[in-house]
Amino acid sequence: MNTQHASAFVNGDRVSVIDITDRGLQYGDGVFETLRVHHGKPVWWAPHMERLLDGCHRLQISRLPDIEILRQEADSLLVDYPAGTLKIIITRGNSSSGYGAPADIMPNRVLIAKSGLRHQVKSGQGIVLGVCRQRLSGSQQLSGIKHLNRLEQVLARLECQEQSWDEGVMLDDNERVIEGSMSNLFAWQQGRLLTPRLEQTGINGICRQRIMSLAEKNEIKVEQCELDLDDLQDSDGLFVTNSLIGVWPVIRFINREFEIDKRTRLLQAKLETDICSAG
Repeated sequence: MNTQHASAFVNGDRVSVIDITDRGLQYGDGVFETLRVHHGKPVWWAPHMERLLDGCHRLQISRLPDIEILRQEADSLLVDYPAGTLKIIITRGNSSSGYGAPADIMPNRVLIAKSGLRHQVKSGQGIVLGVCRQRLSGSQQLSGIKHLNRLEQVLARLECQEQSWDEGVMLDDNERVIEGSMSNLFAWQQGRLLTPRLEQTGINGICRQRIMSLAEKNEIKVEQCELDLDDLQDSDGLFVTNSLIGVWPVIRFINREFEIDKRTRLLQAKLETDICSAG
């Protein structure tokens, strides 16, 4: 991602600092959403905000963010950003009282805009996919939301960098495929589009949801199911998704080479059309 141009709001003020007692900094106590920006507007705003509020509910952050205020601040921040990313962070607030939080704590809201989109060339040429040693732990309380505790993903991304992979598959403790280190995963098998079930762990990505919807609209059968590494190697094709990268086709996984499936290209094109019309 291009980080040469970045701006931020913290609780409505155009600053780039936060109090050292913030619980997001101290404990990872909060949630976030990262949105693609197209023509100066945040893409898929409504579903991102729905997941943000769901995360706040599940973390028992009592004072929920005002979505209208967040949108006003986002629009103001994105005036100078025709293309890029918008990250919204909600933390429980400031506290120096240990793990327990005061009853009257006020949440902090942080909005960060950055210019540029990362790795667009990989959408065309495809990627190398590996398998990470780092495992994903399971928790129904935290599954599916973008909480601020991302150390498993950080360690997985370090593995990808060390191995020169573009992305890495992450498994749970039962050796089931869950997702990529920063993406959701899809596999083609006998005309069906398969994606891992995420009841116990993993992120139910907004882009994942859009891909499943677009597939069904184009008469492609989608199944959420348990997958293992053999299922991936035996598949007819693979791709990964997230809101920033869109669709990355996989051209190599472990010792298997893949041609980019024409159905992947179809969904890739449909998704870009969806992004251009979303807001």
